[in-house]
Amino acid sequence: MNVPPPVPAAASTNPLLADALARAQALAAAKPTLKRPSDDSYEGPDIKKPFYEQNMMAAAAPPGPGMSTEQVMVPDNMVGLIIGRGGEQITRLQADSGCKIQLSQDSQGMPHRLCTLTGSGEAISIARSMIDEIISNE
Repeated sequence: MNVPPPVPAAASTNPLLADALARAQALAAAKPTLKRPSDDSYEGPDIKKPFYEQNMMAAAAPPGPGMSTEQVMVPDNMVGLIIGRGGEQITRLQADSGCKIQLSQDSQGMPHRLCTLTGSGEAISIARSMIDEIISNE
């Protein structure tokens, strides 16, 4: 059983504070406590997959009709130029080409990173040429 805390002395002299306290206590008494279940009672998979694995699985899903996927390797030191400050370069590339561009999070010690292009054949071609142009200019 919950015992309400003692009423502060200021609440008895300040009617606004007393009113707010009374409303808060009424709300607390009226609502049952809703808590999410503890991890012990969770009836899901025994081991949760890390976030990046879930994203990789989603990226591996087949593209929709009329869409295809192509993977290209991008030099690791050029990834920052492709993404741009705040992601504005990659957003512009995607808008101009009509192709979704995804770069792997980690090069895993390799000199290149995997870049996945998803869209129509024409959109992929445009995105690939735009990325190649960025790489060749540096």
